[in-house]
Amino acid sequence: AAPNDQSSGAKWGCDGTMISGADGTAIGTGAQNTIDIEARCTTTGIAADICANLILGGYSDWYLPSKNELSKLYSNKNDIGGFSNNDVYWCSTEENDGSSEGLFFNNGVYYTTPKYYSMRVRAIRNF
Repeated sequence: AAPNDQSSGAKWGCDGTMISGADGTAIGTGAQNTIDIEARCTTTGIAADICANLILGGYSDWYLPSKNELSKLYSNKNDIGGFSNNDVYWCSTEENDGSSEGLFFNNGVYYTTPKYYSMRVRAIRNF
């Protein structure tokens, strides 16, 4: 996981558009979700775009975590550090054409959230 947030207020993007393929929830599916979002939603500065274009620590293979990957970040938030406990973080798992899911880092509860909301973004990568 990146050691800090990439954004304190980015939209998920493409509100009103279903992103085919961005429905993976399992660990290991966030990278493909991000690829699918980038391919079908050309809006710059959205959560997946921020992660996909991140170059950090000499690496450029960052992505927006899937639902279960984000849950792992939450479970290890004290070890990873730098999270805002009073905010919601986006995952790359789409719910429908108007919403995705955000994880509230205060209590670990997911909320179905409109894509046009601005929420925090934390990138991860495989290693």
